[in-house]
Amino acid sequence: MSDAVTFPAAVAKVQTLADGGIRVTLDTDEGQVVAAAQLMELKRLGVVVTVTMEPMQAKIGGEPEQSRKIHI
Repeated sequence: MSDAVTFPAAVAKVQTLADGGIRVTLDTDEGQVVAAAQLMELKRLGVVVTVTMEPMQAKIGGEPEQSRKIHI
């Protein structure tokens, strides 16, 4: 497996956990089977990853929208 797993995704949910942790749920399209398999393997191995997200110009499963800067 390569070092990076790259796929388009939309943030579906961000929630806080009872222990104070944070869980992020991502949605992607049905064509991302290879990326899903790579993520499953990382989970199986217990690997901790660094996540970097970059805004795209199109929504997942929707019409393209104008690009906008997101300040976090």
